[in-house]
Amino acid sequence: MGTWDVVVVGSGVCGLTIAHNLQEHGRSVLLLDKGSRPGGRLASRPLAGALLNPAADTVVTHDAHVMREIARRTEAEFAAEPDHGARWRFAASAGDVARTWAAGTTLQRTFVTQIEVADSGLLRVVPHASGDPVICQAVVLTPPVPQSVQILRTSHLRVSAALAEVGYDKRAVLLCVLRGDVGGELASHESTLVDAIRVRRRDDSGLVWLEVFATPHWSESTWNLDANFVHSALLVEMKRLFPGAHAVDSELKRWRYANAVAALPGAGFDQSQDHPGIFVAGDGFGSVDGHPAGVSRAVRSGLDVVRALS
Repeated sequence: MGTWDVVVVGSGVCGLTIAHNLQEHGRSVLLLDKGSRPGGRLASRPLAGALLNPAADTVVTHDAHVMREIARRTEAEFAAEPDHGARWRFAASAGDVARTWAAGTTLQRTFVTQIEVADSGLLRVVPHASGDPVICQAVVLTPPVPQSVQILRTSHLRVSAALAEVGYDKRAVLLCVLRGDVGGELASHESTLVDAIRVRRRDDSGLVWLEVFATPHWSESTWNLDANFVHSALLVEMKRLFPGAHAVDSELKRWRYANAVAALPGAGFDQSQDHPGIFVAGDGFGSVDGHPAGVSRAVRSGLDVVRALS
């Protein structure tokens, strides 16, 4: 196809929401993503012979439209919970959920570096700085907002002050498997390094799969240190917290965009001042209080973009 109606950069849940809904409105949509799989944070990682769903394994939302969209794409079922609206827990691995959600979209793996505005007014999405551009009428950037801002700046397009202020929590996360006596949730006062531990899985052999979140302060203060130091420090903390257990396997993840802590509450997206066909969307938009889960904010943002482009 020579010219696409819309090119969506990023195949996370926001990008997938946009692609499916615009296709249903008869628009031609191409998804571009630098990753090897769709879904963004909906990822499953193997550890000690089992699949874990780090970070996004639950969606909490008060938004009926978000619930309906997720249910349509994944056959999800929501359960009402006091003070939380409704909560969806994945019945399958996050990777399987992402593949189901992406089914029926056109996805191409590439790294987008910039957007050029042609004399005709059409947009040229350029991969790897010098690759063959993809021609389209509109572009929606859905990566974490700082990444989208960088693409805009590289493209010599204006960035609003509010968009530049969107910020994310940096978080060091240890995925580990312990054998031995491991209790349930960790009380926050028990550690100065760790503020949350999720028990992801247990088996009959005594293995326990954990997702260990370092505190925001400790994550930030150690961000520029060697990853081996951070990994070791968290393993030693696990030994202190659970002296009767020993580590079987572990993996350190450093999430630069763990969760938006400064979002744009008054809008579902940002539209370029230089070209009306360039949008920024994703989990950096919407109320953090009204949509406590990043997945919920991303889907809501995608639905708002679809309304603007339909």
